[in-house]
Amino acid sequence: MPNSFPTSAAAPSRSAIAGGWCASLLARWRGGRQMQALAALEPLDRKAVLQDAGLTESDLPALARGGHVQSLLPAALALHGLDGATLEAEQGDVMHDLARVCMHCRKARACARLLAGGTREDHGRICPNATTMASLE
Repeated sequence: MPNSFPTSAAAPSRSAIAGGWCASLLARWRGGRQMQALAALEPLDRKAVLQDAGLTESDLPALARGGHVQSLLPAALALHGLDGATLEAEQGDVMHDLARVCMHCRKARACARLLAGGTREDHGRICPNATTMASLE
């Protein structure tokens, strides 16, 4: 199912991103039962599951707190003039890397403020994905 990243800089609604791979991945892993089930797996099985999702053990804490990716990454892409759906379709590996970097970012509040009323340059000063997004413009 293609992702439906919005094209405006406004933060998208949950329904606008509900079908996206990023939202789906986060929804599956953020649930307590799924995290418990993952933790209960044998180490090699857990590693295989994480590898299939493009993650590592060190990504788990960020994944648990990474709910901001669902709303901020699409808005950041739009602010930088990028279409998330096109990017995901044409360069899925780049989109995955953008989501992973965003997931690890600890500046979600500042990012949300800047996406709501800042400029691309202001956002670029705090966003760890700014260089990648600039190269894609």
